[in-house]
Amino acid sequence: MNIRISGGQFKGFKLNNKKSPDLRPTMESVRLAIFSILDSKFNGISNQAVFLDLYSGTGIMGTEALSRGADKAIFIEKNRFYCNKIKENLKKLNLLNRAEILCGSVFANLSKINNKVTHIFMDPPYIFNDYKKVLYEIENNNILNNNGIIIIEMRNK
Repeated sequence: MNIRISGGQFKGFKLNNKKSPDLRPTMESVRLAIFSILDSKFNGISNQAVFLDLYSGTGIMGTEALSRGADKAIFIEKNRFYCNKIKENLKKLNLLNRAEILCGSVFANLSKINNKVTHIFMDPPYIFNDYKKVLYEIENNNILNNNGIIIIEMRNK
């Protein structure tokens, strides 16, 4: 499965990932809409932005943020195979120096984040029900900066 970066410096680059039933990358149209809203309402992704990609999967959202100028992206993904694929793709783009990949559960890794982040994107599996717990951990660990934005993708039910 190839997922194309939709904007920024690496627009058109295809991230290589194995197709899997448990992998549900954010569709390109949704990514375009999210980054368009960030551009028009929240001054976009600046070169001081720190983007936290929770439940990263392919890592496309954090990689998009880096492509669009974010200073840093932090990826949290529990699947070791996907963590390695994120690393491989970032290495191909020469972006490893602007990324941090934390392999393990979101709950185990939120306390390890040393940066104040400007943007958090959370796209957990559809069977997920602990949104409030994640938001509590983000607040409890003082991760989001004062003007930060949290974007949550979830099933429509």
